[in-house]
Amino acid sequence: MPSFPIIDTHLHVWDQTRLKYSAFAGSPLFDRPYHVEDYQRDSGRLDIEAMVFLECYADFWEGGGQYIDEIKFVEDEQKRDPRIKAIIPMAPVEWGKRVEPMLNEMRDNHPSVRGIRRIMEFDKDPRALTLSPGFIEGVNLLENFGWSFDINPNHTQMDFIREWVPKISSGVPMILDHCGKPGIKEGKIDQFREDMKDLARYPNMWIKLSDLPPYAGPDWTPADLRPYIEATLEHFGPDRTIYAGDYPILLQSTTLTQWVEILDEAFADLGLTEAEISKIYRDNAIRFYRLDM
Repeated sequence: MPSFPIIDTHLHVWDQTRLKYSAFAGSPLFDRPYHVEDYQRDSGRLDIEAMVFLECYADFWEGGGQYIDEIKFVEDEQKRDPRIKAIIPMAPVEWGKRVEPMLNEMRDNHPSVRGIRRIMEFDKDPRALTLSPGFIEGVNLLENFGWSFDINPNHTQMDFIREWVPKISSGVPMILDHCGKPGIKEGKIDQFREDMKDLARYPNMWIKLSDLPPYAGPDWTPADLRPYIEATLEHFGPDRTIYAGDYPILLQSTTLTQWVEILDEAFADLGLTEAEISKIYRDNAIRFYRLDM
């Protein structure tokens, strides 16, 4: 375990009695509420100093969605655990300029908002969505708010992500969630290295080192993950790599404690200094998400 408190930059909490989440319907693990108290219990002996909430793909539709409602739900969670220092909600950035009034409302009425995530992975046409003029315009609007954008594709979609990133202003900090969900069980390490090399060329690109076990198959071992951890740090280095837990999604393959133990061992074997490890587990999170710490 790290010798200092750490920051978890990817916490999900949800409640099906408050919002509708069709994506979780029928799931034995996820079709139930997860509150901050569940996270407190399952974080075990980890010393968590702060958390960043990430939107949970609450249902949305043409012309609307539960965007503000989800923020209000998380603010209620925040009252019970003020370690939730930032909220990254969903917003329909594909609306382009038309999304600006919603962003204004988030900024003016919900001060914990620090950025936006709009998942492209599950869209009916992820490429068309991501490369659409409206999507590009909407993400570029975030520069006016001083906000970041969380990118959430999987490894089969990295070709158009690499095409899209240069279209976004260098003034919008962006972070690739879960290392782009690499094809670990498919043995796609060469593709992963190439993707990391290409994206790391952009100074406003960061990477979230989080929850790799689900992409390594049911019989994964730490050795399966190691090349992907090493490639991440080779290209992004300790200055643009950020730790995250991805609770409760990671429960399908591991635990919060086990994930940190895997990273601890990798960092030690790679010879990272304590200062570099502190950047990954804590300091970079404060910088990227502009946390009041």
